[in-house]
Amino acid sequence: MLIITYLRNVNSGYSPMKYDDFNHLYRFWQTHFEYCTMNQSLDPMQSLLQQYRQVQNIVILGGGPSLQTLDLAQLHPTQECLIICCNQAFQLMPQAQIAHHSDYQWWKNYQQALDTEFQGQLITGCGLGSNASYPEHIHQFSTCQNDQLASLFQSLRLTYGNNCGLQALALAHLFQPESIWLAGFDFKAQEQRSHGYVKYDHKDMSHYEKFWGFFLKDFSRFERLRHSLWPQHYPERNLPQIYNLNADSALKLYPCPVQLPPFLQIKNPA
Repeated sequence: MLIITYLRNVNSGYSPMKYDDFNHLYRFWQTHFEYCTMNQSLDPMQSLLQQYRQVQNIVILGGGPSLQTLDLAQLHPTQECLIICCNQAFQLMPQAQIAHHSDYQWWKNYQQALDTEFQGQLITGCGLGSNASYPEHIHQFSTCQNDQLASLFQSLRLTYGNNCGLQALALAHLFQPESIWLAGFDFKAQEQRSHGYVKYDHKDMSHYEKFWGFFLKDFSRFERLRHSLWPQHYPERNLPQIYNLNADSALKLYPCPVQLPPFLQIKNPA
């Protein structure tokens, strides 16, 4: 604006810009440059947090068979709806803002698919099972230890849990949302299907049943923890309300909504 004003003054026959004007212009552009540099220095997680802080809704797509009942064609990432995909769910919703995984070996198996198919803003992972580092474009979390619990929901490098779904739920709390909607959080088989991913089916469920039991216990611990920590960190914000879209889920901690919001729809039976 100052440059435009100066050019107008010159073209109108006014006196050239004085030293004080040049000095003001210099300070203006110096401040502008520092502001831009500061924003560029933010890592992708910080930028995403700024963009979606206190977002109204977060939808987390898990991997259970009930995921197939959700009409994903009607679900879209918006400024009022942040979507987090767990593991292969990114292939069902490649435009989601976040794709999260927990295991390093999983990432090695799917890194090429993530690079070519995922269209969202951020890939996050915990690197469980390995001490190897991720490439710079992947935001790495660590699972919260007992002596770090006071920093949960505040540190951008800490999440909670021994499975991808619970980690994504803990991650969601960083954004201080009003509501969190869980899709595909079943922790049980359905018609001999362990997962809702396309081309992903295991007939032997004993392996999964063992781990599902561990996962459910970890959810219970997390629920007690979030009720304890949230008022300490955000006394002016209500604890996010969590809904499980599957009424038949083995995860009974969270209610199934009586009525779905407009952005969530169930497929019509064939």
